[in-house]
Amino acid sequence: MIQRIQTLFLLLALICLALFLWMPLMVLEAPGYTEAVQGWDVRHFQFGYIFYINLILTGTAFGLSLIAIFLFKHRDYQIIFSWFSLVFVTAAQAFVYYKFQTKVFMGDVVLTYWNLLSIASVALLLAAVFFIRKDEHLLQSLDRLRD
Repeated sequence: MIQRIQTLFLLLALICLALFLWMPLMVLEAPGYTEAVQGWDVRHFQFGYIFYINLILTGTAFGLSLIAIFLFKHRDYQIIFSWFSLVFVTAAQAFVYYKFQTKVFMGDVVLTYWNLLSIASVALLLAAVFFIRKDEHLLQSLDRLRD
């Protein structure tokens, strides 16, 4: 399982996603008041309910990437799970940026540098897809040589 480079890229993407959920993504600043909003705490209120959208999106991406690691024998499924994980990471970052733009607060709302972790996880997932495809092409060429 670890002998393939795409597994390492997927593990690094998992670490980036975990840090993306754990680290503060926004800081609310006002005179005499500062509050850091962690990644899992970026939420949306609607109809009296609280929806932890960022937690759901990033957690789904985390789960899909974790499943993709264990699908190393089925490279087609591994590519599909990696692409879906990439879509969920992009949606999570878009939601964080949306909440940053629409935050109603009598002060400044500052995005932190921890938001770059989602971009790093997207790059790592793209690298994993590239190396999964490269591995698939290598195996197909070896099958042609055997026939």
